[in-house]
Amino acid sequence: MNLRTELLREHSARQNRRLTDYACAHPKALAELLQLFWYGEPRERQLAADVLGWAGERRPQWLVPHLPGLLAALQGGPEQHPAERRGVVRALQFVEVPEEWQALAFDTCLQLLTRPAEPVAVKAYALTALTRLALPYPELAAEVLAATEDLLSHTTSAALHGRAARELPKLRNIVREGLPN
Repeated sequence: MNLRTELLREHSARQNRRLTDYACAHPKALAELLQLFWYGEPRERQLAADVLGWAGERRPQWLVPHLPGLLAALQGGPEQHPAERRGVVRALQFVEVPEEWQALAFDTCLQLLTRPAEPVAVKAYALTALTRLALPYPELAAEVLAATEDLLSHTTSAALHGRAARELPKLRNIVREGLPN
């Protein structure tokens, strides 16, 4: 399969499932997807990011060696399409981030969560990724909890409120059990 051609041929949920199946069939296919994500034309990067997000859910362990490049992609400038950040952060919800990359992943996701202009989907995925990253660190959980509560006081987004309803109890529990009274 020519992944570039297939990405550009059709943009639909059915096509995304098909391309995700292809990318998850073999690590070389995922590497091909990542090459398009990092080095393709803007439209190719945008479409590859969508597939990357779904592949991250199905094969999170395959993305671990590629975390430096994925985290670098989250640092993109204003010309970067939000779909690129959304795809990476969606995948980060499922990836076990090695210790050497946890600080960068945490800081980046926290920036995405608190950035006013960031799309809701990016913020929602960042919140889940942050919750997973904060599990062993009560002080980080407290930071995410405070940032999320502040965000919720300024938004009416049902998606963010729904995601927060799922993640805030986990964060509160981490803080309650881990921090001294």
